[in-house]
Amino acid sequence: MRLQAMTDDAIATSIGARLQEVRLKKNLSQEQVAEQAGISRQTLINILHGKGTMVNLVAVLRAMGELERLTSLIQAVRPSPLQVIKMAGSPRVRATGVRAARMVSKAPAASSVVSAPKDKVKKEDQW
Repeated sequence: MRLQAMTDDAIATSIGARLQEVRLKKNLSQEQVAEQAGISRQTLINILHGKGTMVNLVAVLRAMGELERLTSLIQAVRPSPLQVIKMAGSPRVRATGVRAARMVSKAPAASSVVSAPKDKVKKEDQW
């Protein structure tokens, strides 16, 4: 199934249809699921037709014992081991943008920087 080609309503309807299949496979009535989820039967019907709120969807999944289906949405995406190795020397702190380019252009020129006399520079400051 290609999600990018589907509309939001079509995706929601597909999720509702899948919930209906799971409910029937578990041999649960609409009344049982609605009661365990703490929602009305009509709200459950709306969810099964792709309408409803995220909170009610989570409650229905919990009532059917299918809450684990949400783990891929909740858990952070881990980078691949190769990406970890590439980033090891320079961990990403923030994204750069237009502001960073402006800061570089406003930096003072090298000739205007005042440096300490060579005889007064501490040994630990020298490379």
